[in-house]
Amino acid sequence: MLKTIFTAASCALLLFSASITHAAEKITAQELKAMLERKENVVLIDVRTPEEHREGHIPGSFLMPLDTLESVDSLPEGSKHIIYCRSGKRSLRAIEILSAKGFKGLINLEGGIIAWTKAGGPVVSGKGR
Repeated sequence: MLKTIFTAASCALLLFSASITHAAEKITAQELKAMLERKENVVLIDVRTPEEHREGHIPGSFLMPLDTLESVDSLPEGSKHIIYCRSGKRSLRAIEILSAKGFKGLINLEGGIIAWTKAGGPVVSGKGR
């Protein structure tokens, strides 16, 4: 009986977690490039490690490593927050964490910085914001 309850609870948690991930708003690299060219009010947040960020990041992005997000109580001002990582997986986790803290307007960059560079998006190296 206890095993059945535990299994049912585990399945429910898995389904709930999957629904959060699938419910995240997303944007392609091409769409983001167009938004930036139109000078839309967006905030770019890189959730990779400081080392990855120094190697190359989208110009103007803020570094907020995934492992620091549990303690975050504010985000840089902007109406839309584009969250990115290397390939799009850590950014989905970041959106889950930030959404649970009540933040809105969070958008996942599909494919992360890999997709961004493939789409011809600019990348700068060195310390960012």
